[in-house]
Amino acid sequence: MRLFLVRHGQTEANLRGVFCGLTDVALTPQGVEQAGEVAGWLANVDFTHSVSSQLIRARHTADIVLAGHPLKANTDAQLNEMNFGEWEMRHHQDLQREDPDAWAAWVADWQQASPTGGESFSQFSTRIEGVVQPLLSAATTSDHRQDNNQLLVAHQGVLSLMLARLLLMPASAMWHFHFEQGAYSVLEIHEGFVTLRALNSRAAWQSANRD
Repeated sequence: MRLFLVRHGQTEANLRGVFCGLTDVALTPQGVEQAGEVAGWLANVDFTHSVSSQLIRARHTADIVLAGHPLKANTDAQLNEMNFGEWEMRHHQDLQREDPDAWAAWVADWQQASPTGGESFSQFSTRIEGVVQPLLSAATTSDHRQDNNQLLVAHQGVLSLMLARLLLMPASAMWHFHFEQGAYSVLEIHEGFVTLRALNSRAAWQSANRD
């Protein structure tokens, strides 16, 4: 199995630097352009399956990437970004003043604390593990053929945690992996063993890359 990971394109929330999990924000014009660039680089990939989060910024990105392909992306709520509750669309500088106790607890131990009214990291991690384990168990020898290419479009938190866990690293290792917008990453999964073939690539995926 070859898994192409794509982060959604730019949004206004990204530009403002605010927490944005389940808030359904659209792509900016630059975000649409970024998705179009990824579509060009992956134009020669024969995708057999595609899935995105339910959120419009991911679904729109997936639709653009797949515009020249004969399939549409399914959606999966497990791929939605972490729910930040009352912190949604708020900047950390404001939270330090307006919700100081919860913010201090988050800074002190983000793996145990929760955004006010939101999803704890342990809940989020359990949800993402529900995506990771089926990918590992489904990657049989037959899944490793070159024509089994899967596209997954999601969010920074989702993708970084997925990559850490697929590489059998602890959840805290997610901070080592930044998924850039307007780029794609590639994993190959064979009998439970994962190889990172590309991270934040901005080049056409050619047949030479698949050998």
